[in-house]
Amino acid sequence: MTTETRISDSFRIRRVAGGALLFISLPLNLILARFAWPSVEDPSDALFLLAALLPVALGLWAAFPRRKPALRMTISDQAVMLHNPPKTIHLAALQSIRLRRPALANHDQIIFKADEDLIAFNVIHLTHEAPDIISLIGIRLENQGRYLRERRSDVLGARTGLWEVQIGAAFESRP
Repeated sequence: MTTETRISDSFRIRRVAGGALLFISLPLNLILARFAWPSVEDPSDALFLLAALLPVALGLWAAFPRRKPALRMTISDQAVMLHNPPKTIHLAALQSIRLRRPALANHDQIIFKADEDLIAFNVIHLTHEAPDIISLIGIRLENQGRYLRERRSDVLGARTGLWEVQIGAAFESRP
């Protein structure tokens, strides 16, 4: 028996960008404080120097998020639960999975086909990539005696991005 796999938002890009902003702005502010504070004569000069601390504050805000990552998907042995919008896709009713990249998009989209329903799920900055999610679903299907098989394309070796659910053992041994 396997446990649930929880897929949530990833703050990695935000944390790296905030760290880079801190790495650049903090030394510049220290240099500015060392050489500019002695020459401050009126409040407008001090206000300008205090405004230079804004990149440091923004870097701290980005590098250390205050909220927990939102849960986007849960994969269990019986179903795939999407949390926003809330939908449940039962693995027994799953017919196919399609992986595609919409035009001019920088993210993948997984489309589940179950009982004539098409349910799209966007994979944007998550803890798992789209191929990993499809592999996890394939493992859960193998536990139920079904498996995912990628459809063949007309071009030799080209990926189609369409997996169909088949019944039986994934790797049958022939005598």
